[in-house]
Amino acid sequence: MLRILALIVMSCGVARAAEMPLVLLQSPATAAFFKNTKTSYEDDLLVPWRSFFRRNKVAVREAKAGELASIQGKAVLIIPSAVVLSDAERKAISTRVAAGWSVLGTWALGTRDEKGATRGYGFLEELFGVKVVYDKPPEGEFRFFLPYGETPLTHRLRAGQRMYFRASGEGPLRLRTDHGAGRISDYNRDVSQSHLVMPVAAFDERGGSRRAYIGAPESSWDSAQAEMDAFLFGTLDWLKRKPIVFKSAWPEAYEAALLLEMDTEDKFANGTNFATQLEKAGLRGTFFCLTSEAVKNPSALKRIAEKHEIAYHADVHTGFRKVDEAKQDERMKAMVKQLAPLLPSGMKPTGFRPPLEEYDATTEKLLRPNGLAYMAGSNDTSDDTLPKFSKVDPELVLLPRTWADDIVLLRAGKLDTASTDRILLASLETTLAGRGFGLLSIHSQYFESGGALQKAMPILLQALAQRRSRLWIAPADTIARWWRDQAAVHVTSRADAQGDRVTLDVARSGISGVKLVVIGPAPGKAPTIEGLQGAQVRKLDDQRWAVLLPEL
Repeated sequence: MLRILALIVMSCGVARAAEMPLVLLQSPATAAFFKNTKTSYEDDLLVPWRSFFRRNKVAVREAKAGELASIQGKAVLIIPSAVVLSDAERKAISTRVAAGWSVLGTWALGTRDEKGATRGYGFLEELFGVKVVYDKPPEGEFRFFLPYGETPLTHRLRAGQRMYFRASGEGPLRLRTDHGAGRISDYNRDVSQSHLVMPVAAFDERGGSRRAYIGAPESSWDSAQAEMDAFLFGTLDWLKRKPIVFKSAWPEAYEAALLLEMDTEDKFANGTNFATQLEKAGLRGTFFCLTSEAVKNPSALKRIAEKHEIAYHADVHTGFRKVDEAKQDERMKAMVKQLAPLLPSGMKPTGFRPPLEEYDATTEKLLRPNGLAYMAGSNDTSDDTLPKFSKVDPELVLLPRTWADDIVLLRAGKLDTASTDRILLASLETTLAGRGFGLLSIHSQYFESGGALQKAMPILLQALAQRRSRLWIAPADTIARWWRDQAAVHVTSRADAQGDRVTLDVARSGISGVKLVVIGPAPGKAPTIEGLQGAQVRKLDDQRWAVLLPEL
């Protein structure tokens, strides 16, 4: 184990975190407005905050708008779904924000005046730098908050982890913003409708004030209490201008990753068409081969293997779930034996994708003993949009399928050119915005010449070309290898008077590409690094800096 110590110095220029108390705004007018409705201002909107502070032993002061001016210095103002605000309350809030206070607001604050008349979204839009573009209550199970990774608000959460918000009488507000922090969709992370791609959480900094907004009401949060605690703590870190340092999920300057893969089975030779399209775009993909079909198409396999990763899709197209251990092991050995003589000399596949995405703990247990290092699974493989390690075998990397594949589109009646184009591009945008891992699975039988997928692919590849500086596109074995590398570097940080003292514990040598993300107390000011010779600092955006580490 190698231990490396470094100091990251961040310019303050603003009030330090310890000097910014928390103030929870009480709105008597909002309480009166909700008095004769099914929503209780106290129980549904204020109590979740009081419980959060009490549960976590966090000091907070409650105050009415008229009392804000008496609070000395700068503070963090929390406005919990204060739907009704008088002109005097609006002025009091705006005055504190103009004085450099940070502010955190939720749901439809300020959308009615003291008489209960509708005022629209203008106040919250100006306050938080957003535009509310969709406010219809969800139909169906669109109740999963999916946080974006590595933002000032969500840095304590994993990208895309499913946070179930219970049914509430108040629907989320969906936003247009340049600084999103998460969206709400269903369990499958549906992107087929434009509003499902829109953020419901956002942040902004201007005029010396940091602002954070959550467009879902507190009444829906308690079903994801632990995750919401992490979300709120991360948000308060940033609002209090606490220095933030963490290890990024992705190498170098990349902000997200994408695997383009084909389940190469029936109509195996169509794989060569996909390979050609990838090569024209300068990309490499992974082809999970059904070995019983590969033996019938040796020339197609040879052509694909020239430039792309070859991996296993089993011997025959039946799943592995609930199959006894001896039979699963027999099938794995059979597929390895069947494919070996067809591969170029020295090529040894290390990946597996189960047919029909059907596998179980026994499957995971048997993969590494059969020479396999990773498995590309299903939408259920992970609750977030990042690779993970198997609980059964902690050395096995699992890659979740995070995009709708052609079979999902076919079953939904959306495997037409227009729908496929739209859904693929929306998936790309949510992967980049969420800083997660995208896995597009294509089946060879649906990649025929003139088909919707083959027509859509050039459009997707063109969009990928425009985003290559931010999006890491690599074969599955490369991504799995990286996931092991980054996991071998453990990062901790501790703030003191000089800056953030960072400790890197490195399990093995020869690891390159690791980066830290730094969010300082003041925007736009680059951190300086002491003790990490060869580290490079690059600006990611107005809030975040990347520290690209030398080989460790």
